[in-house]
Formats: sequence, C-alpha cells, structure tokens
Amino acid sequence: MTTWTRLVRCLLPPPQTIQLKHGHYETDPDLSTMQKVVYYTKNFFTLIALLLVSPLTLIYDYFAHKKITVHQREPDIAPPQPTWPPEYRGFASSGLQTSGLGTKWSATPHLKGKCDWDKWMDIPAHVIHAEGFDYKDFFTDILSNPTAYIKMLKSQNTTALRFSLEWSVIEPQPGKIDEKAVALYRTFIDQLLEAKITPFITLCHFVVPEWFYESGNFLKTENIDRFVQFALRAMELFPKVKDWWSFNEIGIKSFQQMRGVYPTDLPQGSSLSRRVHAAGISTRNMLMAHCRLHQAVAKRFPDRKVGVTHQWLKMDTAKGNWLEKLSAYYVTKFCFTPVYQFFKEGRYSFEFPFMANIQFVVPKEEFEDNNHFLMRIGVQAYPMPMVKVGLTRGQTYPGIEGIRNRFFTMGATCEPGGVLMRFGPRWRASGMDEILDEAFELKAPVYITEYGSDAKIQKWGNSRFKIDDEAQAYYLQQLTERIRDYSLRTSREIKGLFCWSDLRRQLEWENGHECKLGIVEPIVNEKRQMIGWTPTPASKYLANAYRPEEASSCSLTA
Repeated sequence: MTTWTRLVRCLLPPPQTIQLKHGHYETDPDLSTMQKVVYYTKNFFTLIALLLVSPLTLIYDYFAHKKITVHQREPDIAPPQPTWPPEYRGFASSGLQTSGLGTKWSATPHLKGKCDWDKWMDIPAHVIHAEGFDYKDFFTDILSNPTAYIKMLKSQNTTALRFSLEWSVIEPQPGKIDEKAVALYRTFIDQLLEAKITPFITLCHFVVPEWFYESGNFLKTENIDRFVQFALRAMELFPKVKDWWSFNEIGIKSFQQMRGVYPTDLPQGSSLSRRVHAAGISTRNMLMAHCRLHQAVAKRFPDRKVGVTHQWLKMDTAKGNWLEKLSAYYVTKFCFTPVYQFFKEGRYSFEFPFMANIQFVVPKEEFEDNNHFLMRIGVQAYPMPMVKVGLTRGQTYPGIEGIRNRFFTMGATCEPGGVLMRFGPRWRASGMDEILDEAFELKAPVYITEYGSDAKIQKWGNSRFKIDDEAQAYYLQQLTERIRDYSLRTSREIKGLFCWSDLRRQLEWENGHECKLGIVEPIVNEKRQMIGWTPTPASKYLANAYRPEEASSCSLTA
C-alpha cells in the first residue's frame, strides 16, 4: 500500500459492506453515532501520523515502484500455438443504438416496451445532433426482416455476432412477456444459426426497462433479483443460444450516470458527492446481480456460459503533472480498478474521499469455489486515452469542445504527432499488450468483445475533427494485428474477436451521430429496413482479416 493510498483511506466515510457467505448476502450493520465518532477520530490521528512520516514513506514508495525485470525460463515443452483468426469473430452491437428498440423512435414497429432512454432522449441537450435532425435517421430495422443484414455479416466472413437482448421490449411490464418481441428475436436467432453465425447475447447493454428504472434501477438492492429472474427467463425463451453476457461494462454505465450523460439514477442537479456514492452502489449491485446469475446458470443451465464484459479504461497523461496524475488516477479508479480487482481477488472496493466507501467481499474459499464468478471475460478496449490538465502555454492540443488554444484546459488529447478519435481515446495499438496481460491474469477464457476505430479523427496540428475512412481502416488494422501478434507470441488463445460496430446508421449514445465507429454504410428503404450496404475501407480490411488463416493475409491491400 502506497503513502497516497494510506492517506486517502483516512478521508473515507464509514464503510458500507456486503459479504457473500455460504451463498447468502449479508449486509454489515450501520455504525452507531458513537462508533462513527470513534471511526473519524481514529482516522484523524492516523492521518496526522502518516503526514509526519510521509517524507520517509514517499522515498520508500519511489524505490519500491521501480520495475524489476524478471527473466523467466522457457518451458521445456512449448504450448500449442493458438489459431488465428479466432473461431468466433464478428461484430458487437446494441439494439437501442442500431434500431432504437425501447423508444418511440424505434425502427422496428409495434413493439410496446419503453426503456429508460425513451424519456431521456426527449431532451435535445442529452444527445449531440445537427440542426433539423430526426432520431429516425439514426435507426435501422433489423428484426422485421434480417435477410440483408445477415448477408452483410456473411460478406464480412462473420462467424459470431454479439448483440443485446432489449429487456424493455421483451418484458414491457413487470412479469409480462411480449410474445411478438420474442418471436422476432427467435426468427433472428434462427437465421443467424442457419447462416452458421453463433449468437452471443448481452442481457443489459447500458439500457433497462422504463418500469425498472422508475422503481430505482440498480440503486435498489431488491431490484437485483428482478434482473436475475429476467435473465433466467430469457435463457428459457431462447434455448438455442448457449453464449451469454450479463452486463456490458458495469463500471462505465455507472460512470456515465455519474457524469449525467446517461439516464441518471438521481435527480439532475444532485451534488457530486451523491452522484459518486450512487455510482458505487449501482456498480456493486450489478456485480452482485452477475454473481447470482453466474451461480444460477451453473446449476440450472450447465450447457450455457455467462460472462461479463469489462472496459479497460485506464488513463495516460500528456505532461505528467500532479493534476493530470490525479485526474487519471481517479478515472481509472472509478471505471476500471474496482471491477477488475473484484474478479481477480473477490473484493470490490469503491473508495472516494468524503464521498464513498462501498465494499463487496467474497471469502477466498467461496470465491475459488465459484471460479471467480467468471465463465469467461469480455475485454473491451480502446487503448489508451490521454488526459491533458493545466496551462496550454500557447500550444494547440487536439481535443473536443475547445481544449485547444486556452490558457488552462482539461480534456482528452494525444501526444505530439498523434491522432485523437472523436469519442475520446487516442491511437495507441501497443497498449493492447498490457490489457491482454491483465485479462489473462483473471484465469478465465478471454474474448475481445469490443474494439475498433472511429472514422472521425483529429490529427496533431489540425484544427478540427473530420471523417477519414482510410485512417479508420489503418488503425483497425494496427489493432487487429497487434492482437494477433500478441496471441501468437504468447501462445495465449483469444476465444473471440468482436469489432464495434457494424452499421454507421446508429446512435453513439450521448454523442449522437458525431462519432463514426460503424464500418458498414447501410442502405435502407422507406420502412427503414436494410436492403443493402456500401462497404468502407475498414469493412474491406476486416472481411479479409476475418477469413480463415490459410486465406487471410491481414493486409489493407489484399
């Protein structure tokens, strides 16, 4: 534990702890007034003591932090080489983003259920858009007639598709299943299987039913069972699907709610302290929901696998000053560290000075007995965002919303000579190595469930973002080949590879149509049904990269 960590822990409020013991979840009792006085008094004197000895402990931290190179002996027998490309390869997508499912603007008609984004999107400021826009311009009807869509997937040499099962349209009211929505999804799944495309279903992809949201969302512990019940019911409704994901990026959903760019669990205008605390509770409850689902699936559906996807959002700094380091530290601690540490060690610790001290603990033996609650881990990565905080000193930094040419600035940027993608990360394909090292430390099968490149970029020295399809293809190639080379070099098998995302005609959450992460231009008819598509340089590259090994050269010119 570093000096900084010890100091921060002295500033935490009393812990709120839930423990898993012998299959039961136990909440530690709240501290009495006297216990709180003792807690704060102890922390105060500990803080004073730590400050007095900090000159010595900081010196120790400096030398202890130095990396030591360990030379590992080569194994006597080389492990088998993994195949490339992986058996499962294709796209990841969201039904809300692609088709508007669960909203009044849905491209798939006559589905009754509404999600939490329906009312959220009524407020124009919540989604970036051009003047005179129509939400209908974002969405494409896939479920009514998926024929052209599946032909597009086959043309991309796709063998698997990760997509969301929109809870809001399957269960539009508590306990009531919409059979029409079920039938549409069943037809879609059947056609995927007929085309030899394996469906991978995400149960909660940043979206919940409106009724669930209004009942308290994941802030309410009692709602955990409602999600688990839906998930198990979904597995009964769609028995042909063997591959499931509980949540898409648990930590990121809570982070975006805290920022106020996704439907928020608290009234708008709530204090930062309340928002941070609520985010910690929501993340913990989603982890608990995943754990309960993991245990239930292992018992009831031994032929199914359920995993969770995690965003490797770790920040880098532009200048390395203390403001940048502090910003990077807390964003990483918010979005990445607590969830990752839970699946590695069985302890979720969400700790922010004066705001949150939320713990979820599983004893080691029970954690091991449940295989770390991971049948598989989904890696979601855009390595690695860089934060700029401080004086600009006349320097022009690429970035969103005026990070350039200001006396003092804060925001995502890139290094000199670099490239920044519109939705935030910079180009840094080499960062995939560290991410995959950490993923394989979790000792579960590894799937890359989301990676990709924005076609809207800003190069160092340019004054604005612009669409560059060739640049998108170039960086997608860098990422893909970096992943391939890592797998072949380390003999670690990556089970699946899913690019985000397929269609450009979609909503990129709060960014609206500002980003262009899709790599295929859909052609739609007057009913917004897909009837064809136009390839891009990125889609041409990926189609080649997804071909079987003997036929693929993984090159833009092939």
